[in-house]
Amino acid sequence: MRSRSLSLRKRGRHPCLAVLIAVSFWIWSPLLVAGQEGVARPVASAEEPGTKSTAEGAPVQVEQVTDAERITKLRRLIEENETLVHELQQKIEAPDSEYAESESEFKALDDKLEAAKKKLQQAKDAGQDQEAKDLQTEITDLEKQRKLARDRFDLAIQEHKTIQEQIATLRQKSQQDREALQKLLAPPDTRPAEQAAAPTTTGPATAPETPVAAGTGQAAETAPPTEKTQPPSEEAEPAEPPSEELLQAKEELKAKEAKAQKEEEEVRSITERISELEKTIEAQKKLVETARMQRTNAQETERSLNEQQQRLSAEGAPQEQLQELRAKIKETRERQQEAQREVTKQIDQLDSMQEQLAQLQAEQITALKEATESRAEAEESKEKVAQIENPFSPQNLLLWAVTKGPKLLAIIVGVFGLLWLAGFLRNRIVALISRRTERGSPVEREKRAKTLADVFHNTIRIIIVAVGVLMVLDVFKIPIGPLLGGAAVIGLAVAFGAQNLIRDYFTGFIILLENQYGINDVVKIAGIGGVVERITLRVTVLRDLEGVAHFVPNGQITTVSNMTHGWSRSLFDIGVAYKEDVDHVMQVLMDLAKEARSDADLGPLILDDPEMLGVDSFDDSAVVIRFRIKTKPLEQWKVKRAMLRRIKNKFDELGIEIPFPHRTVYHRTEDAEDSGAPPRPSSTS
Repeated sequence: MRSRSLSLRKRGRHPCLAVLIAVSFWIWSPLLVAGQEGVARPVASAEEPGTKSTAEGAPVQVEQVTDAERITKLRRLIEENETLVHELQQKIEAPDSEYAESESEFKALDDKLEAAKKKLQQAKDAGQDQEAKDLQTEITDLEKQRKLARDRFDLAIQEHKTIQEQIATLRQKSQQDREALQKLLAPPDTRPAEQAAAPTTTGPATAPETPVAAGTGQAAETAPPTEKTQPPSEEAEPAEPPSEELLQAKEELKAKEAKAQKEEEEVRSITERISELEKTIEAQKKLVETARMQRTNAQETERSLNEQQQRLSAEGAPQEQLQELRAKIKETRERQQEAQREVTKQIDQLDSMQEQLAQLQAEQITALKEATESRAEAEESKEKVAQIENPFSPQNLLLWAVTKGPKLLAIIVGVFGLLWLAGFLRNRIVALISRRTERGSPVEREKRAKTLADVFHNTIRIIIVAVGVLMVLDVFKIPIGPLLGGAAVIGLAVAFGAQNLIRDYFTGFIILLENQYGINDVVKIAGIGGVVERITLRVTVLRDLEGVAHFVPNGQITTVSNMTHGWSRSLFDIGVAYKEDVDHVMQVLMDLAKEARSDADLGPLILDDPEMLGVDSFDDSAVVIRFRIKTKPLEQWKVKRAMLRRIKNKFDELGIEIPFPHRTVYHRTEDAEDSGAPPRPSSTS
C-alpha cells in the first residue's frame, strides 16, 4: 500500500510541472514577442514541418501533434470514459452493491437493538436481574456494531453521491471530446476559401465564415475592422478602386485572422476539457478517500467482532452463537479485502486521469504558443494594412488636397461670412428694439436691447462655429457620430450639475425679452419687495426701504408683482363713523381729489380723474369708503400721503368723525340677578 501511495505521488508531479510550464510561458511570451519586433519573419510555407525559425535564424525543434494522433487519442479517451461510466452505473444499480448491503445490515442491527432494549425493560419489570445483566451486555455489543454499521452506511451514501457526480462529469467530458473529434473529422470544403488556403499546423477544423470571438476574444476585436474599412472607401471614392497592394494586404490579413481564430478556438476547447477533467479528478479523489474510509470501517468492524468472540468464548457462550460470529468475521474480512481492491482500482483510475491532465496541459501549452504566434502575425498584417490606408501618407495627402481642398476652403469662407453677417445684424437688432420699446429712459432701453442682441449673437455664433467644425471633421473623414454622442453626454452631465444656473440664465433672458420689469421699478419677487437696482441674465438685485440689497436668482422667480409697470394707482380705504352721511363724505373725498389734481405739485403726478368706488365694507366701528387715483409710476405713495394729510385736515374742519376701534362690555351684578334687572353696559376703547 505504501508503494502504491508513493507511485501516486510520483505520477501527480506531472500536472504540477505542466502548470508551472504554462505559467512560465504566459509570463515570458510577451517578452519574446517584444524582442522579435522589427525582425523579418520567414514565410511559414518556407519552413520545414515541425520547426520554427528564431530571430537569429537558427531552427528550433517544436513538438507538434498530428491530426492522426489527436483523433486516436480522443477516440481512446471517449471509449475509456464510456466504459468507466458503464462500470460506475452498474456499481450503484447492482442489487448486492455496498449501498444495499450496508443499508440492510444497519437496518437489521437497528431492529435487533430495539428488540433487545424492549426485552431489557421487560426483564427489569419482572425482576429478572441475571437476564437483565446479560441483555445489557448484549445491548452494549449491539450498540458498537450498530455504530460501525451506521458509519459504513454513511460512507456508502457518500460514495453513491460521488459516483453520480462522477458519472455526470464524465458524460460532460465525453461530449466535449466528441465535439473536438468532430472538428478534426470535418471536411476541409466546409470552411471558407480564405481559411482553407491559410497555412495551418493543427489539421483541418471548421470555422465560421464571419469572424467571432473565440479563445481570448481577440479575433472579435480585429476581424470586424477589416470588414468595415472597405465599404466607406468605396462610398467616398467610387471611381477609384483600391490599389493592388491594399487588396493583397487585406487578403493576407483575412487568412491570418482565420488561422489565429481557429487556433484560439482550439485553445479554448482544450481549456474547457481541462476544466472538466479537473472536476473528474476531484470526484475521483473523493472516491479514493471514501474507499479508504470503507476499508478502515471494515478493519474496525473485524476488530470489534474479534473482541466480542473472545469475550463470549471465555464466558462459555453456545457454539451456535460463536459460529455466527465467526461467519460475520469472515464476511467482514472479505469486505475488507474488497475495500482494499477498490482502493487500488480507484487509485489506478486517478493516476490515469492525472496522466490525461498532464497530456492536455502539454497540448494547451503548444496550442497557446501557436495561437500567440498567429495572433502576432495577424497584428503585423493589420498594421501593414493600416499603413497602406493611412491618410497622412504623401500619396493620400496629395489626393486629398486635390479632391477635398476646395470643399474645406468653401466651408471656412462660409463660416467667416456668416459670423460677419451675424455681427452686422446684431447692431440692427439693437436699434430696432430700442425704437420699439417705450418703457424706461433711452439709455435703459438701449442697454436692454444690447443685452438681448448679445444673447442672440452669441447663440448664433456658437451654432455657426459648431456646424462649421462638424463639416470640417466630416471632410477629414473623422466620424462625427461619437463626437455628437460625447457632446450629448457632456451636455447632459452639465445640465444635471448646473441645471439651476442654466435655468437662471434662461429665465433672465425671458424677463428681458418680455420686459416684465426694468431698472428703478418697484416690484415684489419671492416675497421680497423693493426697487430694482440691477438686472442681469442670472440675477435681479432689489433694494428695500431699509436699504438692504436682495440678490434673487432669476431661476427662482415664479411670480413678479410690478407696482410701477406703465402707471401706478393710489388706493384709499377711508373709515368714518356710522352716524355720518356717507354720500356727503364721498362728495367731500371727490372734491379733495379734484383739488389735488388742480394742485401745481400733485397735478402733474396724477394721470386721470379720481374714481369713487363707494362703500366697501362695514367694520366693527366704521364704514369703509374706497376710491382710487391713477398716478405716474413710482408716484402713488407720494400722492397717497398728500391725500391722507388733506383728508385728515378736512374731516377735522367739517367735524366728520374718524372712529377708533372700541368694544362694549356688559356687567351683571348679584343684586341685578336677584331683582331680574338687565345688565348695565359700559364701553371700553
